[in-house]
Amino acid sequence: MITAMRGLVAVGLALALLGAACSSDGGGRGGEATADDGPDAAPEAACDWPMWGRSPSRTFAYPADCDTALAPETVGDLAEAWFFNTEDVVTATPAVVGDTVYVGDWTGRFYALDRDDGSVRWTFDAPPHEVVYAGQIVSSAAVADVDGARIVYFGGGKTLYALDATTGEERWRHELNPDGPDDDPTEIETSPLLATGSDGRLLALVGYDVHNAPTARAGVVALDAATGEEAWTFDPDAGREPSGCADVWSSPSADEERGLVFFGTGNCNSSPEGWTRFSDALVAVDLDDGSLVWRYQPHEPNNDDLDFAGSPNVFSAGGRDLVGLGNKDGRYYAVDRETGEPVWEAHATEPGLTEPGANFSTGGFIGPTAVTDGGTIVGGTAVGPCPCLHGIAAGDGAIEWQQDIAAPTYAATGAVGDVAFTGGTDFTLRAVRASSGEVLWDHEMGGPVSGGVAIQGDDVFAVAGMREPGQDTRAENSGVYRFSLPGEGDEAATTTAAPTTAAPTATVSSFAPTDQACVGDPCDFDFSLKDPPSGTDPTMSLRVTADPASVTVHADGLGEPADWLRPGSPADQAGATSYAVFLSQGVDNPNGALVCVLAPVDDTAGDADTGPEALACESDAIPDVGADFDRLTVLAVDDPSSLPPVAEGFDRLVDTIAFDPPLRPEDP
Repeated sequence: MITAMRGLVAVGLALALLGAACSSDGGGRGGEATADDGPDAAPEAACDWPMWGRSPSRTFAYPADCDTALAPETVGDLAEAWFFNTEDVVTATPAVVGDTVYVGDWTGRFYALDRDDGSVRWTFDAPPHEVVYAGQIVSSAAVADVDGARIVYFGGGKTLYALDATTGEERWRHELNPDGPDDDPTEIETSPLLATGSDGRLLALVGYDVHNAPTARAGVVALDAATGEEAWTFDPDAGREPSGCADVWSSPSADEERGLVFFGTGNCNSSPEGWTRFSDALVAVDLDDGSLVWRYQPHEPNNDDLDFAGSPNVFSAGGRDLVGLGNKDGRYYAVDRETGEPVWEAHATEPGLTEPGANFSTGGFIGPTAVTDGGTIVGGTAVGPCPCLHGIAAGDGAIEWQQDIAAPTYAATGAVGDVAFTGGTDFTLRAVRASSGEVLWDHEMGGPVSGGVAIQGDDVFAVAGMREPGQDTRAENSGVYRFSLPGEGDEAATTTAAPTTAAPTATVSSFAPTDQACVGDPCDFDFSLKDPPSGTDPTMSLRVTADPASVTVHADGLGEPADWLRPGSPADQAGATSYAVFLSQGVDNPNGALVCVLAPVDDTAGDADTGPEALACESDAIPDVGADFDRLTVLAVDDPSSLPPVAEGFDRLVDTIAFDPPLRPEDP
């Protein structure tokens, strides 16, 4: 499963190339609660969005009997009501209950925000866990009223927290593998499921993974929601040594009436030797005791990183009660809810394998799908062959529509009526007609969108932001958005600052000394983020000189610039005529500038190493953007004199190289 996160990060980094800095003066930095009237004490309502997917069935759809004006005819009028700038990246989806929004960020800070104006009610800082792949909190919160108290639950590191939703005070915590070493790979990347067992007890369930490490156990744990006492644990490796071949980073869903819990499992990178009956599987266990009910494995042993991620949808269609889940193989599988018998599968796209058998896939279904009232399953797929947004018939799995405008995505889709919301790697949140895929509304965000939306009444809550895991520099433009229909929301001015578009005029004289690839000696691009155009066999190299600062890029066999554009995308519609080289600062704060444009190499000297399609550029006039550079990227552009729209970043990508540590300009 770790390759899925690698893919997410790679896409985010590829996007952080363009445009001027988009900064914000959003509120809430620090741990002091903003004075207000406090959270609404009314009971959790059926029309709130209290957990990932909204309910235990995880359909990611707003109930048809809830009052909302959101519809295909009105959604185009959505406007940003406020933006709250978090301390760091937010990839969790907000939970919205009453007048409070709950969400956590990668630093481990968890926020309760006022729904009306985005001000902070309280914050809680979860102690950091040493080993997390991306951030301390990637888990979306769940909220419930338990024994007269409103409690909010979320995973941070390898611990599930239960906080008083009114004050932020801790009620209990449950640490997984508490006797593990400091570098214990155990992590909760799933979002809590709140489901009621046959005895009337509310349980809080999470899946957990170990990043394929055969040194610790993955699985699912169910806890008493009131006390944190363990009710049961499902261990896919029970009775044997841990395999690292059954990670659970798919968030569980439930059929409470049948007493069933459903979840997916991850790949086995030691296949075939390590392959188990729970690798790449969709699994059902008993809600009361965690005993196995059935399992469904569509794959033979493989090394293609074909996880079940997302969260299973529990729905009925075609006269049958089903549970369905997309896989990184690009297919959505629907099975009988009681038996696990396959009913249908939809082949939406391919898995995005850079090299078959290399345990590395960046594509297929990763973010969960939404099941709409009209019987269409809407969901996006990640980096791989597009179209990347799909409409699938819930009754038989027929592909109803696919569209090219939406970029690859790792985010959950959310739906209300015939409207589906999806965010992507192109810094854009979109609303599409669920029955056709027609784009009804879009909004440029402050970073890639890897979290889903929460819907409450006439409001839509979303998140944005991304940075490279392991970097000390925090993302600056990450945060939470509220969008409202005109006249329906409370008065609140947005905290988002207008983008600054002035191009830099100063240049960098030298970079601080650094010992890394590409600096001093040439290094090769590996073209691993997207497949080169058919019929090409490109090569490209980079050499950076620190003092004086300069950049040299050589390329051969790239073919036509337009061939690198994602077919059907806005970039494809605009076209491309040349290759431009950019240096950039960060991921969700895309502060970058043009370095040079590749031009044909004069081969009159008869250089045997220079081919007829050889291109090169060299520049010692590196624009000074007032920040370090962590990445150099080559894009196919239509106008090299100006920076392309940030939303077109990945669609124009040729390849990119990261600097770790970043290149730091020095004063002359």
